[in-house]
Amino acid sequence: MYQRIKDFKERQRSVGKTFYFAKVDVKAAFDTIPQTAILSLMNRMPLHHQYSIQKYFSIQPDQAGTNAAASAGGTKPSRRWRSTAKGTGQAHDFRQLAEQQLAPNKRNTVFVESVVQTSHDTRGLLALLSSHVEQNLVKIGKKYFRQKDGIPQGSILSSLLCNHFYADLEREHLSFLQGEGEGEGRGDGGGGDSLLLRLIDDFLLITTDRAKASRFVRVMHAGLPAYGVRVSPSKTLVSFDLVVDGAAVARVAPGRGFPYCGTLLDTRTLDIAKDRDRVPGPVVVGDALTVEFARAPGRALRRKVLHAFRIQSHLMYFDTTHNAPHAVLRNVHEVFVETATKMWAYVRCLPRAKRPRPALVVGMCSCRG
Repeated sequence: MYQRIKDFKERQRSVGKTFYFAKVDVKAAFDTIPQTAILSLMNRMPLHHQYSIQKYFSIQPDQAGTNAAASAGGTKPSRRWRSTAKGTGQAHDFRQLAEQQLAPNKRNTVFVESVVQTSHDTRGLLALLSSHVEQNLVKIGKKYFRQKDGIPQGSILSSLLCNHFYADLEREHLSFLQGEGEGEGRGDGGGGDSLLLRLIDDFLLITTDRAKASRFVRVMHAGLPAYGVRVSPSKTLVSFDLVVDGAAVARVAPGRGFPYCGTLLDTRTLDIAKDRDRVPGPVVVGDALTVEFARAPGRALRRKVLHAFRIQSHLMYFDTTHNAPHAVLRNVHEVFVETATKMWAYVRCLPRAKRPRPALVVGMCSCRG
């Protein structure tokens, strides 16, 4: 989302342009996708008759560097097994794959290739997918029920199938936005004046053309039966006055950011901030924390605090080439406030005898970890 919004803003160089926002959410997305339609789409996707699957694993040092192994003079590395596939006749150079696709988004990571490969026939894979979608059984009491509508929610394939299905919807019914859907959970479409983002079934359109924004909302509200799509009117939100089917669509309050997937987007400048309205207050924030009553509570506290700060410190909040300086300073301040609130709540949950000394807290807050 961050890189696409940044690129879109750079294309809109003209001063005084007005941005129009529109957000819609598909109602019960996984449960309404027609099984026949999704299987027909997936049957058209394979380009090869056979695929080879090869495993590899990545190894990284502990990010926090403060786990139990640290006391022994080192950190415990993390390992993750993954797989890569290639079609029959495709050249496979793992080193090139690592350099071009795996390594750019990783730091301090070693990739190790496995020599074991397994081959799968495309027809067998499609048959397995068909069984996965059409033969999903649910046990209630002593009875078994087969799911006839929708795809199995919570399945390892559900998000992938839903994403490809709605990308096809974008190509067929939202072509007036002049966009092409992209995978990995988000669609990214739009001509020079539009940007369409999608996180699974949550659509967001940012455009300088008000007519396109209005048409987008009307098309989605009309429903798309072939895709099983019905939107939730109560979750639709726009940044301008709009009436659909005689009812006014909810509009974001003037001067407030536009909420999308845990972020707030400035409707005038496209500055990005975290949606703090979802963050619980200091009294109840302790209910969402996992407190470790370990032999070394200070080390556990340090790891928790650094992790709480790190997960909020995405580049999109601090990028001064995209956000205004005052917006970046506000984001930095809010990150410190939330981290301090969590640390305060964590310390209150510890027995008095295990609470850290002031010197430890000061040293932890000034460290570079």
